[in-house]
Amino acid sequence: MNKKNIEPAEDLDSPIQEIKEGGKTRAILYRKTIRANGVKFLTPTSYPLQIGLIEHSEGKNVPLHIHRDMRYDVNTTQEVLYIEKGTVDITLADENWEVFKKFTLTAGDFVLFVSGAHGVDIKKGARVIEIKQGPYPGDDYAKRYQN
Repeated sequence: MNKKNIEPAEDLDSPIQEIKEGGKTRAILYRKTIRANGVKFLTPTSYPLQIGLIEHSEGKNVPLHIHRDMRYDVNTTQEVLYIEKGTVDITLADENWEVFKKFTLTAGDFVLFVSGAHGVDIKKGARVIEIKQGPYPGDDYAKRYQN
């Protein structure tokens, strides 16, 4: 089942790491060391889930605003996990369940799952914030598990 070489977590030291396999972006890992001067969007504009990082000095004001109602044609689900506390191990696999990458996230790190399969193993009592597009149709329809 796991015929591919699994790359260890130690390869993922940079603040932003795009993880590719089979010619596809599978995940983007963001370490707590990432910095922004003002507003920095961290995802391609074509992604259905947009992630931005905002860092301003004291006194910056973002004016009151409304987001326009828009229709989007989205045919995939992307998911973000933000590790608020604790430690979790992440496993990435392709659509055939072939594992190709494992890495560890700690408090302040976050990951965007773009395509393929992923698993989460809680290592230290963790508080994880999960974000994905809605509406949510429920686990029976939204997720497919490995047999």
